[in-house]
Amino acid sequence: MLQRLSGGRRLRASLLTARPVSIRRSLLGSVAVLIVLLGAAILATTFLGERHAVQTLSRALIAQTRDRTVERLHGFFDPVESGLLLLRAWIGSGIAKPDDPEVMNRVLVPLMRQYPQTSSVLIADGRGHEHILFRRGNAWRSRQTRRDQWGAETRWLEWTDSDPMPRVIWRTIDYDPRTRPWYQGAAEQRARRERLDEAGLVAWTAPYTFLTLRSPGMTASVSAEGCGGGDCVAAFDVLLDDVSEFTTNLRISEHGAVVVLTDDNRVIGLPPDPRFASPATRRDALLKTPPQIGAPALAEALRELAHRGTGAGPVRFKSGGQAWWGDMQPFDLASQRALAVAVVVPEADLLAGLGRVRLGIAVVTLVALGLALLGAALFARRFSRPVEALVRESDRISRGDLEPGVPVKSSLAEIRHLADAHEAMRRALGTLLKMERDLQLARQIQQSTLPEVMPALAGAEIDGWSAPAEATGGDAYDVIGLTGDHRVTTGVAERAVLMLADASGHGIGPALSVTQVRAMLRMAVREAIDLPGIVRRMNAQLSDDLREGHFITAWFGLLDTRDHSLLSLSCGQAPILHYVSAEARCALLGADAPPLGFDDALDLDGAASIRLGPGDVVVVLSDGIFEARNARHVEFGAERVVEVLRATCEEPAPKILRALRAALEDFAGDTPAADDRTALVVRRTA
Repeated sequence: MLQRLSGGRRLRASLLTARPVSIRRSLLGSVAVLIVLLGAAILATTFLGERHAVQTLSRALIAQTRDRTVERLHGFFDPVESGLLLLRAWIGSGIAKPDDPEVMNRVLVPLMRQYPQTSSVLIADGRGHEHILFRRGNAWRSRQTRRDQWGAETRWLEWTDSDPMPRVIWRTIDYDPRTRPWYQGAAEQRARRERLDEAGLVAWTAPYTFLTLRSPGMTASVSAEGCGGGDCVAAFDVLLDDVSEFTTNLRISEHGAVVVLTDDNRVIGLPPDPRFASPATRRDALLKTPPQIGAPALAEALRELAHRGTGAGPVRFKSGGQAWWGDMQPFDLASQRALAVAVVVPEADLLAGLGRVRLGIAVVTLVALGLALLGAALFARRFSRPVEALVRESDRISRGDLEPGVPVKSSLAEIRHLADAHEAMRRALGTLLKMERDLQLARQIQQSTLPEVMPALAGAEIDGWSAPAEATGGDAYDVIGLTGDHRVTTGVAERAVLMLADASGHGIGPALSVTQVRAMLRMAVREAIDLPGIVRRMNAQLSDDLREGHFITAWFGLLDTRDHSLLSLSCGQAPILHYVSAEARCALLGADAPPLGFDDALDLDGAASIRLGPGDVVVVLSDGIFEARNARHVEFGAERVVEVLRATCEEPAPKILRALRAALEDFAGDTPAADDRTALVVRRTA
């Protein structure tokens, strides 16, 4: 046992110190050895007879090339389906939010970087909502379509890797994603294969030329759940240029060729030919038939295979006065979409080296096959063991176990990098979960500082509300009841000190700033300092504490029920709305001084005392309400607030506040709040 443990440690040490090699190099080296051995064995058989040798060599060469091409097609198309199913799972779990363009772009950009064959990713639902992300080099564009809300208007975001700040553009495009073949194909596939595994849900369109890139491609789509409470469709646009780049560079013989065809014999993988050396010439030739691209041998092979049928092995045919060998194998991309791999080789290429073959075919073949099998076994083991270990670690993390696992060792550079990325992901998930818990705790602490019970004031009502745009916000309000002898009370009070503060920005930093303002206000009120003196002291302290460029707009009020007066001090917080009931009009009051923290000297001489008549209402709102936007980027504005006051001025303060919130929600709809929203309503009842 000790010897085995010592040997294991030496093996791990050697893996750590060995120079890593790339998967590509390892694959190419191993496959090259197998091809050389297999080719030597096939060539050795030619001494048994020229015709038998040609037939055997043609079968092996065509099968090898065909299988290699099929494997390459799997490597091209299968990751797209895997990525599409991953996106489907993200949509179902709420990681991807199709109606939130910022979240979608943060999720989709890293996903598209993993699949260079894709040019765009799309998500659409039954309401006509679509989010599509385009990529061209390091330039990105996303488009939002909402047919039920915007009609033909579409919202575009454009940015680059070097300049990530998106530019917003509105364009009119008469486009409905629900009419597109990829959307309808996914829905039909879902209906046909409701009880099959996930892989059976992916639908592929027929090849066509993309409108934006002018390049041939196909679209893979799948039905998903989690968009606006219903089903939606996710899709990848896939460029086919890489297929032709592979087939045009695949040399099976001097004049042989391999092509990839659609089910109606249109070429999507071109043969090796100098005419197709550049991407532009390849794009012009794609989606044409073999006669249209000048490939008579391929056209003749397809006719011969159509007579004999596929699966019977290579066929011998004549083209241009020469003998050729050809074969074709279907490649099922989806239940309703099939491709085919066709290989043609002139017989003259196969006969070229048969004169140099020597005796010993049996020994050579057996040795070659033995070495090939041994190499294949070692090759499979070398690659499978670390990958299986990574799969086990992924399953463990998916169950919520974020503890460090068993290190995955490998001499392959890519496996090492993948293991390092896997470990980094595990640590990042733990950090994110902790941050989420901390944010929720900060939100609970901030919300607990808001007044739960308003003081009882004779002849007056007060109500307030605050909703942060994120987990924590930069808005706050407070209502402090005072008795006749200046004691703080939550019961019957003669006076009340009021505050609404809005720190620049939103999040944890601004939340701390407005919490500091509330704490300073309450401490100063208990010291019986007059309201202007309190505000001046706050400003002096905040001027020292806040960083340059940061400030707090705030409104302070002192409501006295004995004479129904309201001393109003506004530091950058405007407008203040005063609805005068007797005159049925609403006055908009400006700020009395700059925001707090702007300058250590604060002039409050412009502050005035408002005399409240019966039924008068004073409303103080943060910028997040005035500047709230709907889907067409129209601001809520002060006029809509005035309309609410006119309609509800005779209602109690809580009903006025509820009516204001309802009007704001109806106006904004599904548009997320860009800033914190806070409101304070004061009404004289008698």
